[in-house]
Amino acid sequence: RGGAWMAVCLGRSALLDRKPVAYLTCNGSPPVGGTPSLMSFRDVETLFHEMGHGLQHMLTTVPYADAAGINNVEWDAVELPSQFMENWCYHKPTLDSFAAHYETGEALPAELFAKVLKARHYNAGLGMLRQLFFSKLDMELHAAFRAGGKETPFDVQQRLAADFTVIPPLPEDKFLCSFSHIFAGGYAAGY
Repeated sequence: RGGAWMAVCLGRSALLDRKPVAYLTCNGSPPVGGTPSLMSFRDVETLFHEMGHGLQHMLTTVPYADAAGINNVEWDAVELPSQFMENWCYHKPTLDSFAAHYETGEALPAELFAKVLKARHYNAGLGMLRQLFFSKLDMELHAAFRAGGKETPFDVQQRLAADFTVIPPLPEDKFLCSFSHIFAGGYAAGY
């Protein structure tokens, strides 16, 4: 299974004198031939992202289980620690503290790091449009869509895509069938 996530093993509880424990699942590339499994920059960024969720859970000082760690965090703040942690990937001293060529041990060259920094915001506008499209589609389907009405969910997707995508999806596009964040991923009407 692709992707990565943080999950709770134990929640903090003052009543039970229990410390919080979290675990991360990060799926990486397997080794190929004689080359070990190596992490791409995106893999490292994802690991830091998930570690942010883990730190939020494990460093909580709230004594009540139902409000400690990642429990009952407002939707607009749930990604804050994880996205904050991603920034460390763009901090050269942090990157140099662990990133090295797997054969030579050489640090990431300054020229390559400069390219990484430039690429960070490449297509940022398209990324923002994508997130706005997901958000609008999520809210429209949960708040305004009526089953049996004039539009199918796919019609709603096509209509909204006209406002939020540069290249409209093909008529046979069924993206909604795999948009699990809003149906099975815990983000329903909160994307």
